[in-house]
Amino acid sequence: MKQSYQQVIRLMPFVFAALILFVSILMLIELPPAKAGWPYWDKVQHIIVFFTLAATGCLSFPKNKTWVYLSLVTYGALIECAQAAFTVTRQASVYDWVADVVGILIVISAVTLMRITINSKKPSSQVGIFK
Repeated sequence: MKQSYQQVIRLMPFVFAALILFVSILMLIELPPAKAGWPYWDKVQHIIVFFTLAATGCLSFPKNKTWVYLSLVTYGALIECAQAAFTVTRQASVYDWVADVVGILIVISAVTLMRITINSKKPSSQVGIFK
C-alpha cells in the first residue's frame, strides 16, 4: 500500500504540469457568446480549477507550497492578460483572477487546518505549525 502511494506521489509533478498545460489551452480557446444562466458560474469554474491546481501543486511539491501558491496567483493573472491579448471572444477580468485566488486560499486554509489538527494530536514537544 505504501509503495503504491509513493508511486502516485512521484507522478504528481507530471500530473500538475499536464493540468497547467490543459488549463492554459482551455483558458485561451475562443468561446461563443455566453448563454443566459447563472451569472457567477464562470467564477465558480475559476475557483474549482485553481483549487484543483493548488491541491495538485501541494501534492507535487510538498516542501515548496508557498512557491506553488505564489506561482499560481501569478499564473492566474498572466492567463487573464493572455486572454485580453490573444483572444477575441474572451476578456481579462480582475474578478476572474480574484476567483482564482479564492480557489487557492481554500487549499491554503485546508492545508493549514490539517496541519493544526495533526499537530494537536502530537505530544506537546512536537507541536508547531511549521514542523
